[in-house]
Amino acid sequence: MLKRYTLSAAAIVLALVASSGSATQSGAVDDEMARPAIPSREDYPDAGQAFGMVWHNESDGKLPMLTFMVPETDNRLWAMRCEKLDNGSVRIANMIIATPREMVADDQFGFTVRVDDGASIGVLARMLPTQIEGQDLVMPQFYLPNNHTLFPALARGNRAFVNLNGNRFSVHLKGSGDALVSFLRACR
Repeated sequence: MLKRYTLSAAAIVLALVASSGSATQSGAVDDEMARPAIPSREDYPDAGQAFGMVWHNESDGKLPMLTFMVPETDNRLWAMRCEKLDNGSVRIANMIIATPREMVADDQFGFTVRVDDGASIGVLARMLPTQIEGQDLVMPQFYLPNNHTLFPALARGNRAFVNLNGNRFSVHLKGSGDALVSFLRACR
């Protein structure tokens, strides 16, 4: 389970702006394949812009962490923590601080992250317990190996479009490259 976090109620509400629209896809048909356009921010609202969230490497030498957060606060939307396992392998524990509709404790579900106009990357998550501002809540949490294809995509991209069980939102990736490189370097 990820480290316990405190988060303002406003950020929890912000975390999942429910959007009933579907992703906008268009593109010129080229003989065999059509390349979809970047999803619109109308369909995938920006989940951090109103609060000025940034990518921040919180690695202190002991516990490498990377967060998408409001600077100098405990308000986070996405937190990544390095876990070194007894067998010598390393994995990244991720938590998206959001409450998808119709999800309850221990639900397991797939969701996608698409960076810019790249292919969607599927992830399997589970609703697991955490504590936020003294309340016991369940949030989407998932584990990935430290060499997963999601990390280089996040480091090189401009915007990540997340479809979390039908709840769509996006996050900017400005500053994610340097923060991710530092985080992954510490998480070996």
